[in-house]
Amino acid sequence: MKNIITIFIMSVMTVFVTSCNKELHTPYDHPFFYIHVGQASQVNVQATRDETVEYKVYFSAKMQYDPITLKYDIIVGNGLQEGIDFELLSSSKELVFKPGYFEIPISILWKKNPIDISKDNSITIKLISNDKDITIGLPGPDKNQSELKIVKI
Repeated sequence: MKNIITIFIMSVMTVFVTSCNKELHTPYDHPFFYIHVGQASQVNVQATRDETVEYKVYFSAKMQYDPITLKYDIIVGNGLQEGIDFELLSSSKELVFKPGYFEIPISILWKKNPIDISKDNSITIKLISNDKDITIGLPGPDKNQSELKIVKI
């Protein structure tokens, strides 16, 4: 009986000693900007749609105490024309994330207009840079969700 207790105590001590040597996993704590709709980097909009749609840009970070300016670009395919197929409702290509802001929309007014299916009927919202050198897109080498492609169908 004494041998069983000794073996049990030695086993428990071995588990404690080996578990103390494991490295603790530190969580990812680096801020980043990203854009998506329902976790997708490409969405469709009907050619018959005649309304304003907000496409949100997100900021994943702890509370920041200084405003951060994020620059973005709008890339329009050769099948769409501003004023005829859509209208950008923002006059600037910058978003200012003030302290406490973690999402800001980019608004596009879609206009009902037929499309030529042989052309590129898309608009891409591409996050470019920011004044604090914060990561653009999801962390990782692929930079997923650094842009959103909207295809008018």
